[in-house]
Amino acid sequence: MVISMIIWGGSWVSAKAIADTLPPETLTFWRFIITFISLAPILLFLKEPVRLNRHGLVYTILGSVFMGLYLYVFFKGLTYGFAGAAGVLVTTMIPIITFALSVLFFRRSISARDFLGLTLGVIGGGILLQVWTLDANKIFMHGNLYFLLGAVLWALLTICSQKSGSSISPLFFNLFTSGFCAVLFFFLCLAHGTLSIAGQDNLFWFNMIYLSVISSGLATTVYFFASNRLGSHRASSFVFLVPSSAVVFSWFFLGEQPRVSTIVGGLTAIIAVYLINVK
Repeated sequence: MVISMIIWGGSWVSAKAIADTLPPETLTFWRFIITFISLAPILLFLKEPVRLNRHGLVYTILGSVFMGLYLYVFFKGLTYGFAGAAGVLVTTMIPIITFALSVLFFRRSISARDFLGLTLGVIGGGILLQVWTLDANKIFMHGNLYFLLGAVLWALLTICSQKSGSSISPLFFNLFTSGFCAVLFFFLCLAHGTLSIAGQDNLFWFNMIYLSVISSGLATTVYFFASNRLGSHRASSFVFLVPSSAVVFSWFFLGEQPRVSTIVGGLTAIIAVYLINVK
């Protein structure tokens, strides 16, 4: 999970690099279709069961809808919003919303340790974001609202992955949602030019492969697996680690120097994850 969160941190930098190249509908379609193509051989090689009962089908289709909407608002937000600030906001909000939904759907209680972990996660995100230097109106204006919606959608997706875990494997859940969304977004991106991706350069394809195969394929499958084993509330707490890894990737690839607040915020987020998951 820690490795997967590091990969997700890199996806923010990678997605920002290509967000302005094509319409969100086209980018979302190609990300889904490449993820589907990369996962299908793995499913066959591992001989994962592909049975799907009515219970699993309902939550898998719901998860597919939430996944598709999430990636759309993800690219949409990166086109119009402030990526750095919103990236911290969405990854801080996901565990909180998922915890709230877990209470609603699974009737679970939140312990004092869980509450302390969530609080520290929010504080860590605030330090990373340097909230004391920001105008709140600028954070929540324009496309950044897409990121807040994305946090809700991802929390709902996490719940669906756990609900379907008793009937299908996480790998098949990810394969199904990718294929379902690829078909859906194929029709949505027809008006924007489905094949307009063909003229892109090697840097574009590097970022697209990273997002589709490594991030959506590998890291997201691990996340779905963890949501089944650990529960959605604990799995989502690892998302607190994403902002710190995103900052490291931005430092390495974009030359953005990390600050003292980055180190303090990152350590606070790590403590939050530990408190929520320690037995």
